[in-house]
Amino acid sequence: MTKAMEMLIGHENCTSRSDRWVEIVNPATESVHASVPHADPQDVAHAVETARHAFDHGPWTKMMPSERGKLLYRLAELIAENTDEIALLDTQDMGKPYVHSRDHDLPTCVEFMLFFAGMCDKVRGSQIPLDPSKHVYTIREPVGVVAGILPWNFPSLLAVQKLAPSLAYGNVIILKPAEQSPRSAIRIGQLALEAGIPPGVVNVVTGYGDTGAELVGNPGVDKVSFTGSTEVGKAIMRSAGDNIQKVTLELGGKTANIICADADMDAALASTVLTSCYNTGQICTTGSRLVLHQNIHDEFVERLKAKLDLLHVGDPMDDDTKLGPLVSRGQFDKVTAYIAIGQQDYEPIVCGTRQSNLKKGYYVNPTMFDNVDPGARIATEEIFGPVLSVINFDDEDEVVRIANQTSYGLATAIWTADLSRAHRLAAQVDSGFVWVNTNNYWVPSIPYEGHRSSGIGADMGIEAVESYTKLKNVIVNLDPTPNPWGG
Repeated sequence: MTKAMEMLIGHENCTSRSDRWVEIVNPATESVHASVPHADPQDVAHAVETARHAFDHGPWTKMMPSERGKLLYRLAELIAENTDEIALLDTQDMGKPYVHSRDHDLPTCVEFMLFFAGMCDKVRGSQIPLDPSKHVYTIREPVGVVAGILPWNFPSLLAVQKLAPSLAYGNVIILKPAEQSPRSAIRIGQLALEAGIPPGVVNVVTGYGDTGAELVGNPGVDKVSFTGSTEVGKAIMRSAGDNIQKVTLELGGKTANIICADADMDAALASTVLTSCYNTGQICTTGSRLVLHQNIHDEFVERLKAKLDLLHVGDPMDDDTKLGPLVSRGQFDKVTAYIAIGQQDYEPIVCGTRQSNLKKGYYVNPTMFDNVDPGARIATEEIFGPVLSVINFDDEDEVVRIANQTSYGLATAIWTADLSRAHRLAAQVDSGFVWVNTNNYWVPSIPYEGHRSSGIGADMGIEAVESYTKLKNVIVNLDPTPNPWGG
């Protein structure tokens, strides 16, 4: 028996007008365990009209920024109080280990909300000094109605990542979660109402990709914030261009995890295990390219395999599980197809310890390919699974070429004891993040922005104010002298 969960528009939960439903499959069991409505064009139009009214006529935009901040603080408290429930929704929907959802994702949601709650009254304009006859200043104002299009890999966390800056700067938002993992976004929307945020400020519509496309194409939407694949991101940019909407895109990646010969090998090994396998490799910053100096290659690979073999692959509700299933049959087929592509030229090194009683589920063990050509498909295309390509390098010029040898530019990690080398390499790699002697470190105060095919605009940090506000110039003429044209 499946449990139905309705979407949220304005002050009420509702089904779609067409009464179509999206079945949600638990990837650990391959069984349908829940359903949500599939919003049709009328539903989307209703959500946009509701959000538009809340922005144009509701109390939210007229509220003191400090009052908005208090409501976001309250929402942070409610998310913390409901951590176990929301974490379970994410685990059931997309398969990540429950302990990771509960102990990482939800506490980070709270951090996001607290950070942006504190930003509500920090928006500043500026004065532009000119001649004494003119008083010129700038104002930052809310963009308006934001469409937040979410991926499936971090359902609750990325919902909050879009919701928090939108609300902090006085916008209203319509969240469209991925069809594979929509329920936590609905629950967070319900908590927003419970926190006292006015109806229509946070809305959640559910459905397949055509629901998201309908939302992006609606002229009542002022800004689109999307996280997902580069292919869909390009389509969103084209669609948003028709309505001249502001766009923030957080897209794919192919992180080079560079280990220099002088690196702290123990620390680099531990971090490599984490960055290659956390969330079963379903992270856009996954260190899927292990770029090793040839002098340490053999020892590093041998020790890495030993560590990967200790990872428990199995039931995401088991506290010992490090890798749960991939999110869906489609993702399973994609990842295993890439493994098959790699097998055409390289011998796979299959790692991990799989739970013996697994009868169903979209499970893939950590898999390494050694001595991979840096131009190979498995080394340049985003796989989004626990598949690692090991690439050798000899000098700095070569490693920079390898790091930049993809269309992506999201993140690079550099492991070295030489601080000068770290700065030299950081200046030459083309990515929005460069981690030195760490991996996948990001917090709400750090702006998250990709280069090239990895995206545009920032959802995080104080820089997010530019993405979620619009700039207004005010020019006051203080000189009553008639202009040269007369009048």
